[in-house]
Amino acid sequence: MTTSTDELRGLQADLNYFADKLGFELVKVDGVVGPRTLAGVKAVYDAVVKAQPILASAVVPPTSADEVVARAPLFRAFLENSARDALGVADLRRYHKGQGKDWNVKDTIAYGAGPVHADFVALQGDLNRFAGALGFAPLATDGFIGARTAAAVKAVYDAVGGKKPLAAMTLFPVPDTKEEAAEYCQFIRAWLRDVASRHLLAEAGA
Repeated sequence: MTTSTDELRGLQADLNYFADKLGFELVKVDGVVGPRTLAGVKAVYDAVVKAQPILASAVVPPTSADEVVARAPLFRAFLENSARDALGVADLRRYHKGQGKDWNVKDTIAYGAGPVHADFVALQGDLNRFAGALGFAPLATDGFIGARTAAAVKAVYDAVGGKKPLAAMTLFPVPDTKEEAAEYCQFIRAWLRDVASRHLLAEAGA
């Protein structure tokens, strides 16, 4: 079974959440697995085993980028279920898809309830701050995430990357789909506030 690009991008985003604590370089979240992604997986594994040796058997560490690709879902589960607790890293702050979880999909939209819905509404409002400067039509702030919301995130990301290439290293995959926009809503909002606003709105005097 072929590992999807979304899964690989998700793994890279998850790894970046550990980068500061463990001191390894951020991985570009692009789904292209190379030496830096491999090194990130190994760094987390080694730190987990050092902190809690009993977890050494939880997953077999990869020896090549191809192994990372083939076992990406397993490594993602290891990061969330073992590494996060072992290393004292806060919740990965992803919203989880599925019945009875944070959000789900119906037709062309992703939707949540309660606080998740409110966060989706806020994401659309955050993106609308950039609409005039970047030339995309303002989004309806209804909390229903579709292709236009994902495209707006990508437009902001591309604009920031054009000004500051180092800002291309993120804790989330730049969404190609509504699913990625929903899953990483909290990460995206933090990045819009802390990075994109500084490079696009502050410079424009907005």
